[in-house]
Amino acid sequence: MKLPWSLAFVTITFALGADVQNTTLEEALSIIQSMPSCGSTCLLSGIANSTCEVADISCSCNNPEITKMVQACVLGACEIKEQLTTKNRTETLCQRPSRDQRASGQRSVIVGLTFSCLAYALRILSKVHSPCTSNQGWSHTLWWDDAVMAVALGCAIATSYSVIPLNANGLGTDVWTVPFDNITTMLRIYYWAEDAYLAALPAVKISLLLTYLRFFPSRRFRQACYVVIGLNVAYIIAFVLISVFQCIPIHLAWERWVYKDAAQMPGHCHDINAQGWASAAANVILDVCTLSLPLPVLWQLQLNKRKKFWLMLMFCVGFFVTIVSIVRLQMLVRFGNSHNLTWDYTALGYWSTVELHTSIVCASMPSIRNLLRKFMPYIMGSSTDGTGRSGPPKATSTGATNRTSRSVGLGIGTWDKEITIRTMHSDEEDFIPLEDATTNSHNKTAPLPPM
Repeated sequence: MKLPWSLAFVTITFALGADVQNTTLEEALSIIQSMPSCGSTCLLSGIANSTCEVADISCSCNNPEITKMVQACVLGACEIKEQLTTKNRTETLCQRPSRDQRASGQRSVIVGLTFSCLAYALRILSKVHSPCTSNQGWSHTLWWDDAVMAVALGCAIATSYSVIPLNANGLGTDVWTVPFDNITTMLRIYYWAEDAYLAALPAVKISLLLTYLRFFPSRRFRQACYVVIGLNVAYIIAFVLISVFQCIPIHLAWERWVYKDAAQMPGHCHDINAQGWASAAANVILDVCTLSLPLPVLWQLQLNKRKKFWLMLMFCVGFFVTIVSIVRLQMLVRFGNSHNLTWDYTALGYWSTVELHTSIVCASMPSIRNLLRKFMPYIMGSSTDGTGRSGPPKATSTGATNRTSRSVGLGIGTWDKEITIRTMHSDEEDFIPLEDATTNSHNKTAPLPPM
């Protein structure tokens, strides 16, 4: 193949100055010849229009004006694969080191997944009673909130596990160093992992809202919980469907990267950047609604210092999840418009897993506290009567109605109210259903499911 005149000129010039360069003449010529024609033309044009000598590779590689000119030329003249090949060859010519952040990101995902799985295991353990801890043999107080959390954890495991094949295919490195087939494979994995992520976050919130239903008997509060549960279900349906059908035909979701503009695609795709912003913003709003819902009720509880500490800890973790969601929202600025997707998607993906695992831990904290309370009652704060003494609550009987101060559900405080008590095993292990004795029978709060 004949060299263009500009490349022939560069060959002669390199021959005169090759002894002062780290890159040899043969290596430089081989690299330039391996570039697509549009890329080599842009590179040589950029050097010719600069103050750098043609043979001064170091000057050309470190000159921001040349970099800017060549980049603009390549983006306009070359197709996507040609752009990546040109960038790869240029980085090799300039002897720039390859970047790799796969190890640190994978460690953070493993740590997060370990904590979330451990939190769920402790959650289940706190609700399964053996003959050693109960006088009634094997029993459990599992309910729908635990089942929904199992679904959320399954989605979280799928999302986290996807990091392994994603990293193997090049996530965490620069996209111009990744084989083209690997980019397609990576985006296909990312497509399904994104669907699991979009289902997992609202599932965690639904589980937490179902837990609220076990704790608080107020009819108005329960109605509010059902409304927020409905909003989370709507979130799952809406955004999972939007994600699944982000491109028509669907395979364009992982193949559209090869097309320079939408006119070249054999189909159409939604604005993935707007889609990501909408889902993240809606998730933050639902986070705030879910966490804020019980605050007015909890504000009325009589709390000792230890219980205040654990309550504040749980809500601090919950609002930390919201902060992570907001940080992730800021990172979506580059989402969908990235020229280096395998590098830029890395931080976004890892923050998403941090958000997911932390939310699972937060939603499991009440149950974990009940488990720890059995083994560390002084540190965790066991149930107390109205005077703050540990042990069974004292109640003065007045027929079917008792006025008492009783720990409710969370085991974090007392609720002064005239109530009817239907005794169960122990308020350390089970929720004691409460009915308002001051209302008419047709207005009584329905018995709550066991915790």
